[in-house]
Amino acid sequence: MADDSSDLLDGLHSLDITACKDLIRQLQARRERRRELVERLQEKLKALNNELAARKEEADRCKQDLLDEQAKNRRLAEKRRQRGGEKEVASIQDDLQREQEMELQTANVRRFMETTLQEQVQRNRTQNELGIRIYDEVELMVEKSAEEQALESRYIDTVLVTYCIPNSDLKYNLSFRVDKDMKSKKLREDACLYWGLSEVDFILKTLSNAKVHDELTIQSCFNESEDAHFSLVQKTPKNTSLMDRELTNILPKAGRKARRGGANKSSHDTGKSEGTAAGGTSGELAEQMMLLPGLFAFMTQRDQNVKQHLQRMKLRNIFIYLTVLVLALYDIYLNQPPEVNFFCREGAVRPLTSGEVHAVDFVDIRTPDLVWAWLADTVAAELFTPSSLLRSGNYVLGFLQVLVQNVQPPTEAQCPKEDASFALPPNVSCFAMTYADTTAQTGELGEIRNYFEGKIGLDGRYHQTSPWQWGSSRMSSPTGGEASTQMSFSAVDGSGYSVEYNLQDPSPDLVRQAFLQDVAFLSQANWLDTQTRAVHVQFMLYNPNYDLWVPNRYSFEMTGFGTVTPKIDVSTFRPGMIEYDIGLGQLGSDLIRCFFVLYICLYQVYWDFMYERKVNGAGWKHFFTIQGAVDLSIGSVFFAMFGLRYTAFNAGSVSYLSQHFNGVLDATELSQVYNQHLALDAAMAALVLYRVLYFLQVNRHVFIIWTSVAKAAKVALRLLVIVVPVIAGLTVLSMGVSFYFDQYTRTFWSALTRILLMIFGDDETVKAYDPNRGWQLTFNVVLYYATRLIFVNSWFAVLIHEYQKTRVAAGYSTKKYRWKEYDYVVWCLPWPRSPRLPSQ
Repeated sequence: MADDSSDLLDGLHSLDITACKDLIRQLQARRERRRELVERLQEKLKALNNELAARKEEADRCKQDLLDEQAKNRRLAEKRRQRGGEKEVASIQDDLQREQEMELQTANVRRFMETTLQEQVQRNRTQNELGIRIYDEVELMVEKSAEEQALESRYIDTVLVTYCIPNSDLKYNLSFRVDKDMKSKKLREDACLYWGLSEVDFILKTLSNAKVHDELTIQSCFNESEDAHFSLVQKTPKNTSLMDRELTNILPKAGRKARRGGANKSSHDTGKSEGTAAGGTSGELAEQMMLLPGLFAFMTQRDQNVKQHLQRMKLRNIFIYLTVLVLALYDIYLNQPPEVNFFCREGAVRPLTSGEVHAVDFVDIRTPDLVWAWLADTVAAELFTPSSLLRSGNYVLGFLQVLVQNVQPPTEAQCPKEDASFALPPNVSCFAMTYADTTAQTGELGEIRNYFEGKIGLDGRYHQTSPWQWGSSRMSSPTGGEASTQMSFSAVDGSGYSVEYNLQDPSPDLVRQAFLQDVAFLSQANWLDTQTRAVHVQFMLYNPNYDLWVPNRYSFEMTGFGTVTPKIDVSTFRPGMIEYDIGLGQLGSDLIRCFFVLYICLYQVYWDFMYERKVNGAGWKHFFTIQGAVDLSIGSVFFAMFGLRYTAFNAGSVSYLSQHFNGVLDATELSQVYNQHLALDAAMAALVLYRVLYFLQVNRHVFIIWTSVAKAAKVALRLLVIVVPVIAGLTVLSMGVSFYFDQYTRTFWSALTRILLMIFGDDETVKAYDPNRGWQLTFNVVLYYATRLIFVNSWFAVLIHEYQKTRVAAGYSTKKYRWKEYDYVVWCLPWPRSPRLPSQ
């Protein structure tokens, strides 16, 4: 017994708190079963004692009857001897003689049989020189049929039974010899008897986790290709205690117990009514908590010893993802240095839009006359004056293009005819509202031709320009066509009528004079009229200080209502990525990132796949998790960015500069691709940052915060069924309230953006409302109460609730989760599989 106690204590030191709790519950259950067995044996012993006492009493009574009968027989014998003593003596002598004769005859028969059998044995027995009996092989053979012999070759004669001690790594094996008729019940009883276990608490299972029925024979438990191997597994414990309500419900309907139960029930009902009247709830505390959703589960949760996630988090993971993140930030810094791109763009935009030369700011241009004034004053002064602010900080190269896009003349066929009952007056014609391939004016302009026919190629005018002819694409582009421009009301491409001027002409004054003459003529010739839908002014700048190219496009959209909407499209880019030492450093950084990204896409994804298959049995489920999707997205986004960077931007600055000297070149599309590939780089950095933060869950505090936010987000996703329709309804309501007064509620998406800004507390958005319109103020108040006081507070409530649940499940005792030296060694090991899982 001492040895068992010492073994149990040694086993307890190697178990955690959850395993100890399970072991204690098993020992308590075993003690209860032993107590019940002792009680049953005591009852049986009491019954046997009672039966033994009754049997003793009956034996005494029979013995007394026997003595009385013997005494009676002796008295009768005395009487018979007295009556005829001589006759009885003669009869007794005759009887003795007959018995002697019978015994002599029996002895003679026995001697004859023994003699005969010995002679028969001596004739059939064969012995060797040592006196040992020699048997014939035929005598030892057992006659069996061919069918029975074929079946016997497939019989299982040996079975291996494995017993694993719960909550430990100890495993014991035992082999049994079985016959063809042995049942699994007998084998289970023998195994439990060998290990000293209760046969009631254990069952047999095959290696395929199939439970074996007691009435099955061992021969029927396995397939032909399956090993004869059983596992002795403990049954799932069941609830053996009864609730007070269950004990009350099983009481008899009549009798003393029923009356007592009725009294208890009546008192219970009285207390129930009093509790209901006092607090509005009834029953026990557990029953009251069941009435509130989630309260019972929250109050009954325990420390779950959460540490399984640490098996997937190694120091090498944090190092790899952190290295990719640092290299991505370094790459973004090289391509977008702080403030450099902003000031390069501002240096190009401010001189043309600030109104320092022209009396009206660019954003305030609303009529065609102001467009002509901006071209004649601001553009001419900044682009064709060597001492201007724009040319002093940048190198102006290529050509200046002024592109006009007109629709066809008004016709009656272009008028809307949606309502048949509504008829327009006769001789009414309409313009096309948008510029498209079907509505574009493509005819030749005679007046413009007469003016430019003798001037093309002179004073800086581009020699291949035909301003009177419409072109599908007026500029050449290395990427195949000009990029379209998304205006406020429609999207327009690079087609139309245009004039181009050389910005590298050695006589900029002559080019300026020619530009001003052409602008004056085009203004008098109504080049911009009611048929015009867009005017684009575009040119290229180069900043040698930062090696950045700045494509400029200033557009004016002219709607069918006569309004002018200005738009600025200016950005920065580089046509070649591998130039000078910075480009080589960037190439090295990209190659290193490529190696680590390949590691993530191949090894990390494979490792997570195998771990998911080991834990859940299906590795493909990993690809439907956020971590799996993020790893695959990192690879996809990086290689898309890498391909764009080293295929579209492989030209050097010198060769790209020479292309601008040879003709009118569009750089807008290349600039858009450049910004898109930088956006992909930033997106990859964001994905890698997510994975870095995910692996920081190795710290217990980060794990609690991360898990709380993740669980709260899952709950919040269910609320989207309510939130999305409400936000959509508020967006439509805002459009109905401010549709005619606010430009930001013209479309659904712009109104939605405004609503979201107001929800997140943008004061400038709220100030834009007109206080004289009561509907707008009412809508603002309703939006505030519907979002801030309901949705935002609901999110905080869900987040706090999930944080408390996660905090309890992760354990309050920080000493219990404190790492030892061995845990740090295991976590820092470079290989994926560690000896054991460290505590959190």
